[in-house]
Amino acid sequence: MSEQTAADRVDRVIAAVTGVDGVVGLHTGLGTPTTYLPGRTVKGVRLGNTAGVVHVVLELKDRLLDRAERVRDAASAAAGVPVDVVVGDVVPSGTERRHGERQR
Repeated sequence: MSEQTAADRVDRVIAAVTGVDGVVGLHTGLGTPTTYLPGRTVKGVRLGNTAGVVHVVLELKDRLLDRAERVRDAASAAAGVPVDVVVGDVVPSGTERRHGERQR
């Protein structure tokens, strides 16, 4: 897979995941999966050829497992492979949404 295709795929997954209602952003704490791309590092996402994983922060409202399933479905569709979801943190409802944190 080319570097550009890998970056596009990661960006698609981030957009899909953060577009799910109740997702505040990617969880980027210690020990989270990391993707190394040319010129940037993306914490909270790792994708392989046959599977992936994404760590998220969810709003603490309604059924967390249902929301995690929606995140898994969105991430898997965007990645083209099954993606496991880890809820790394929860925050009170109404917390400002943030998108995948990218570090240069």
